Amino acid sequence: MLKNIGKSILFLFILVILIVITSYLLLPWRAVKKYGIFKTASYSILSEEENTIDAVAIGDSLIYSSISPMEIWHNYGYTTFDAASAGQHIKESYLNLEVAIENQHPKIVFFSADVLFRDSTFILWYANYRQTFEKYFPIVNYHDNWKKNLFNFMSKNNKFDKLNVNKGYVYISKTEKAPKNKYNYMIYTNKVRKIPEDNLKYFLKMVNLCQKNNIKLVLISIPDLKKWNYKKHNAVEQIALKYELEFIDLNIDNPLKIDWQKETKDSGGHLNYLGTKKVSNFIGEYLKNSKLFIDHRKDKRYQAWNNSYLIYQENLK
Repeated sequence: MLKNIGKSILFLFILVILIVITSYLLLPWRAVKKYGIFKTASYSILSEEENTIDAVAIGDSLIYSSISPMEIWHNYGYTTFDAASAGQHIKESYLNLEVAIENQHPKIVFFSADVLFRDSTFILWYANYRQTFEKYFPIVNYHDNWKKNLFNFMSKNNKFDKLNVNKGYVYISKTEKAPKNKYNYMIYTNKVRKIPEDNLKYFLKMVNLCQKNNIKLVLISIPDLKKWNYKKHNAVEQIALKYELEFIDLNIDNPLKIDWQKETKDSGGHLNYLGTKKVSNFIGEYLKNSKLFIDHRKDKRYQAWNNSYLIYQENLK
């Protein structure tokens, strides 16, 4: 029995070593050289060519399941990136913003308003655990790079440096209908949901950092009939007015015409790919109307984005 246990332990040890080695093979070594292995492993935006990202979306799973940079690229030619993670708390959001502007100069940063209400004390342990896991197992953030490696090998693209193909987006095809009696979730009230003081402190740091770097900070609320409500809307509207920020609430009167029978993966909590296309198109139109960006699709410097889109299409199939 002890012999079998020993074999099992040895097998697990070898498996972990192989996963670690495979993970680091997926890392963009250009970024590793500049930022180090662990930082590059934790923040996939560092894999992008310097000063090539037009806009960044920061937040939790509502961001990475609802905004597809590849959809925006294909339809508008703008470069966006989702600096998002599950259950992200506002300290993580601030760190993502700090890292993003190390190698990028985004003109607009979208920040998911629901993060403002998350009680950080409850999830700090989980967040730290996740960050440590991502640090030592880069395959979490760069798992689709093997496909891009193969694509570039077949196309003999020797200039290729590994990129995050989906640019932070997580594809979801699952559909789970939302109960029709939940549709009327945005009932007007003048009551205001309290935002935790610690969250407000980090939010102010985000505001100041954006102002210092001439970045337009936009608060956005992604369609979510499970956790969003009018009290939260009022709270975000107040701080948006206080700091002279734009606030986009995609829950008020369902401006994107989200079909809660077909376009949600979990009864209204998150959108699936069908809903993602609507949010992504909205973001694309917003960027277009800002008059701040140009279409990069025919720019040779952005050929890697065209390559990524081909792989993205294959993944959708």
